[in-house]
Amino acid sequence: MMLYNIPLLMVLVFLLLTLLVGFCASQKATSFREYVVGNKRFSTVTLMATLLATCFGGGALITNVIRVHHNGLWWIIHMLFSTINFWLISRLSLHMGPFMQDLSIADTIGKIYGKYPRLITALFCMAFYIIVANMQIHAMSLAIKMCIDSIDPRMITILATLILIIYATFGGIRSVTTTDVLQFITLTIIIFLLAKLLFAKTDKPILEIVSCLKKQENFQLSSSYRLKPLSLFFLMLQNVALSFDLLSIPKVYMSSSPIQAKKVFLYGNFFGMLIFFAIVLIGLFVFIINPTLPEMEVWEYIMANISPTFKGCIAIVLLAMTMSTADSSLHACSIVVSHDMMEIIQGTKGSPSHAYQIRLAKLTVIATGLLAMLLSLYYKNPLELIIWGMALSTPIISAPFILAIFGFRGTSRTALIGMAISVLATLSWNKWIKPLTRNRR
Repeated sequence: MMLYNIPLLMVLVFLLLTLLVGFCASQKATSFREYVVGNKRFSTVTLMATLLATCFGGGALITNVIRVHHNGLWWIIHMLFSTINFWLISRLSLHMGPFMQDLSIADTIGKIYGKYPRLITALFCMAFYIIVANMQIHAMSLAIKMCIDSIDPRMITILATLILIIYATFGGIRSVTTTDVLQFITLTIIIFLLAKLLFAKTDKPILEIVSCLKKQENFQLSSSYRLKPLSLFFLMLQNVALSFDLLSIPKVYMSSSPIQAKKVFLYGNFFGMLIFFAIVLIGLFVFIINPTLPEMEVWEYIMANISPTFKGCIAIVLLAMTMSTADSSLHACSIVVSHDMMEIIQGTKGSPSHAYQIRLAKLTVIATGLLAMLLSLYYKNPLELIIWGMALSTPIISAPFILAIFGFRGTSRTALIGMAISVLATLSWNKWIKPLTRNRR
């Protein structure tokens, strides 16, 4: 029966190819630095590919297509503003020369503010990375369920998770980066092919599609209060505030210099906009074909009107997007545990051996990967976790980190006070202010 299930066969082939590429890229690391950042020998194109593969998580394609179809021009502008984070980090990276030999965000904060701010940063980073991995594994299960209905999606999800744990454990950053490049190439090709297929299904020329969209209320600048200048200004501020990404900053530490890091994020900004453009086209073409679809039926409609081969392609691209984000999260978490936490625990007793750190990093990938997988199986609302993770980690970590990068270096006490105020402000906002904004809508 499986021989006639084309999407399932395509998914299995892709998973085996990913495992093979991960093993081929792995080699015995001679030092802990080589295992976690690769001795800074990656090309700019490779770093850009792994950056984009990491940042485009599993929900990026599904959610954005639905939102473009449902919200129209407002969501397209929102997607455009969301790419500003790469440009901002490209500017920030030029000031990171003194910190290029660090291995993590917690490492940098520890050098400036001391042991306890480093410990708090490490703990929040660990929690955030595990939550992100859990979110991606959950998205993986939903993607398989959407594309392949002949098998329990948990089986493929568990298989894919075990595969990424295996290559991330044994190959370190080389395997993670190489598989990310494969997954980035895969998602780019398939997304543009899907856009082309749906354009053909509209059976209309581009000019007619544009004319049709102009007549729709959701695609008119004057149609919504959200498209007023003040609303757009606050939207831009929101994206600036969220531009500090705990998964993007590690790519700076992998770069050979601040100049290369700047190029990586500038190129990532350009190619990220191209991928967003393809996703926007998919949403627009589905809208042209059937503008009255409810939100929850957009992808059901797409799946019902494409061939089994394209169903397999969509399953593969969703797997690629989730796996590339999950493996980078697990690897980043392993650095925090084996480097930051170990140095905090060891204190003045001396640094642990490279072999011990590498073993600990590998065990961390296995443990956190299995933990994220179990959470995805038993915790059915990962979105709530990721919202809280971002709400707490972004203000607590980003403020002292950015201040340190620009030379405003306070004491350990001031950093701890700032972190405490950030936690209280976030909790107060969610308890008292956020309910008021909901009631006014």
